[in-house]
Amino acid sequence: MIYAVVNTKGGVGKTTTAVHLATMLARIGKTLLIDGDPQASAASWAAWRRDNPTDAPSPTTTCLAGKAILTEGKQLAAGFEHVVVDAGGRDSVGLRSALLLAQMAIIPIGASNLDAAAMTDLLTVVELARDYNPVLDVRVLLTRVDPRTKDAAEMLVFLSEQKLTVLPTKVCERVAFRRAIGEGSIVQELGRDQAAIAEMEAFFKEVQV
Repeated sequence: MIYAVVNTKGGVGKTTTAVHLATMLARIGKTLLIDGDPQASAASWAAWRRDNPTDAPSPTTTCLAGKAILTEGKQLAAGFEHVVVDAGGRDSVGLRSALLLAQMAIIPIGASNLDAAAMTDLLTVVELARDYNPVLDVRVLLTRVDPRTKDAAEMLVFLSEQKLTVLPTKVCERVAFRRAIGEGSIVQELGRDQAAIAEMEAFFKEVQV
């Protein structure tokens, strides 16, 4: 299965989602994590993981850019059971290539008006990708949610109007995610925040095919 974790907006937890998904997939099979974001945040996480050795399974991580995400990614994917592509931060050749490569696109999104505006632009790109990749399954994941506000409920109304498939799990804004990424880990490996662990495990069950 090839997943693309994408958004044209930064700060939505895209890399956090991608590295958690790739590491959880590595527990059940050989997994490739492709960092296709110019900021190379997933590659930084992988480097920190190498600096803090762990007995836990790890995805193989590589960096690809632009059209190489599709051309080289397709060749590399043949050697793995699972592939996760971290792409985006803006509309780019790399993001569009990731959508052409993937079987499932996961779109992490916050719950602000800015997130909704960016989502409108991204949906145009997704629909173009579906013209060439009709099997692309698109799922939306609400991330960095503040449970004290009604923002998530308002965003769900917007997403429903767009006729998008929204995953039941909502990932809240938690310090545990920042700490895990900074240590090259995932929240399950740190084991300190049970709520964060439960959210990621629930998300994984919802997208695992």
